Amino acid sequence: MGMQMALNLATQRENDELSDLQFTVYDMNEANIVKFMKEAESAGISNLLQAAPDLKTLAEANPDFVVKSLPTCEASEAVVSGIVSNLPPSSSKGCLFIDTSTISPAVSKKLHRQVKSISPHHDYVDAPVSGGVKGATDASLTFMTGCSSEETFTKIQPLLKRMGKAVLHCGESGSGSAVKLCNNAALAAQMIGICEAMSLGESLGVDPTVLADVMNVSTAKCWSSEVNNPHPVAAKGIGSGASANDYEGGFGTALMLKDLNLALDASVEEGKSMPVTSLSRQLYSLADNRGLGRKDFGVMLQFLNGK
Repeated sequence: MGMQMALNLATQRENDELSDLQFTVYDMNEANIVKFMKEAESAGISNLLQAAPDLKTLAEANPDFVVKSLPTCEASEAVVSGIVSNLPPSSSKGCLFIDTSTISPAVSKKLHRQVKSISPHHDYVDAPVSGGVKGATDASLTFMTGCSSEETFTKIQPLLKRMGKAVLHCGESGSGSAVKLCNNAALAAQMIGICEAMSLGESLGVDPTVLADVMNVSTAKCWSSEVNNPHPVAAKGIGSGASANDYEGGFGTALMLKDLNLALDASVEEGKSMPVTSLSRQLYSLADNRGLGRKDFGVMLQFLNGK
């Protein structure tokens, strides 16, 4: 997702006040950088880009914005620390961190405090996304933002609208991360419900395409039935969904498990009971242990079918 988001960030730049930005890209996996630069060349934007060999070099370029998409809280903390500690101390323009990673609200608040403690000119916004790989590719993501002021929210909108269709202000620092965890807790349960229904329908002799078509004009209609249907036959009929590609290229089972763990950790901190989310975590943990962690989380259908 991060690669597609970065391409859109660099290419969808018409008619906004930041159209003259230059971009520096970094990934600890050099192969990802090579792949990205090839994609950028194909898109005709390689002249806008340069690659940084490390975080220190990136920071010393004194960036106006740092937009990042990372898989874990630990990775997000490491990158913010590696950049903010190496920003030029004499700069008064400030650096605005936009974190599209799904991390815990507590870590988001911690990173906001850390960035602001270095300089009052710096700022940090948690801005996790919803929309999956398709949304990242089509620049139709939804951004859930937690930021310290309306001024900051206004400042980040031109960049985020290059990558998405909706930029929502959820509240203070950490609120974007909180909303994302709530969304994914509901999404996991939603997907499991659709998987169970598609499995039962097929066992009862119903054509998966017919079942999906009926569900998508009935009360069961949802993202997991309409956009990312877990049944390969239904997904091919609909024309979208990772299951049509052997569950490749979607939102990984291991990543969903990570988000469920974060949601349940937050629920413990707040004294909230989440029995359905607890069951979802158990099922996705079992699927991950079965070796399905890199497959789209709709692969739960195959797991429930014993495959």
